[in-house]
Amino acid sequence: MEANFIKGMTNQTQRIGPDEWRFVHAHGMSLFPNASEAYLYQWREEVESQGCAFVVSTMLRDAIGHTISQTKGMIKPNLTLDEFLSHLEPENYNERGLFVTQLDYLLYNMGPRNVHNATKDEKVRRAIEILQRHFDVVSLGDHDRFTDIMNKITGWIPKKKQASNIFGGDLNYSYAELQHIKSVTESNGDVMFIDA
Repeated sequence: MEANFIKGMTNQTQRIGPDEWRFVHAHGMSLFPNASEAYLYQWREEVESQGCAFVVSTMLRDAIGHTISQTKGMIKPNLTLDEFLSHLEPENYNERGLFVTQLDYLLYNMGPRNVHNATKDEKVRRAIEILQRHFDVVSLGDHDRFTDIMNKITGWIPKKKQASNIFGGDLNYSYAELQHIKSVTESNGDVMFIDA
């Protein structure tokens, strides 16, 4: 999958017209920035050599809130919270789970997770390094501000967009369960990453 994304992205960076916008949405199994960083340099260089802007953006969320929101994915396979979060336990540092935290997604996407047994400090340092080197816009929540920034960069007129990707069910947890979510999210490095 990553090879297909890289090929498609490389094609997207070629022969861009003077009044043309091209968008690429990197999502599941698309690019593994920790291992494929060279492509980010290559694509930026190619686009900017044509006199065009290469804008990389992301909007992150509160780390614990993100983990809580992902737990809706345990409902369909009927897992317990412990089963759903087990890949985040420190001893399971390289296991893939049913969801990916923001830190792991930025580094590994949906690919192999932490195969070099990086500490959470090393993971956070590397993720911040990738953001600083390659991302032009990084937002923490605040969708409206993110949209305003992107509209200013592109010169587009804002349009109303109906909210989507909304979970309509209930997620109810005990205090102990919330403490467990907090603990594994912190031990993975996500809280440190968002606070950086």
